[in-house]
Amino acid sequence: MPEHRTPPSSVGRRPFIHAARAGLLGVLAGVLAGCANLQAVADAPRPDIATIDPAADDDARSSLHAAVQASQPGGTRLADARRVLERLLADESTAARAWHPYARALLEQIRERQRLGALNARLEHEREAIELSAAAHARALAELRRQHDALQHKLDALADIERRLEPPALPATADEADRR
Repeated sequence: MPEHRTPPSSVGRRPFIHAARAGLLGVLAGVLAGCANLQAVADAPRPDIATIDPAADDDARSSLHAAVQASQPGGTRLADARRVLERLLADESTAARAWHPYARALLEQIRERQRLGALNARLEHEREAIELSAAAHARALAELRRQHDALQHKLDALADIERRLEPPALPATADEADRR
């Protein structure tokens, strides 16, 4: 039976392919989680398009677009995006209300990202504190081991000195004292 061999060019790529596949699944899960509110957005009542002023609609759309741009992953402008969305949600014009469901969904995602970011920062701070504590414990342990080794060396030296000494003379017994 012939042995199945993987071509040499694909051997090193196998872990990369698995990691890429896992990363892709993670991204897909994130996208699906982010889209959980889209059904509510689609079911939201929409104002009559004919009654919306095109200029006001462009303003509302550009506000939403600015919020989306500010909330891009890796960006540090989540607070800006949140303020823009809150202003859009506070606007009760017909054009702005048409974009409210989208703004609410994005605002919910931004709040969650901010909550997770704060949690991540707190955990990072705790990890750094634990690492500092562990380093201090390691230094203390090294010092205690050094002291232990020094004391053990002194004990060994004392034991060696005791071995080299002549045994003490035994006290004379009563019979030996009478013989003298």
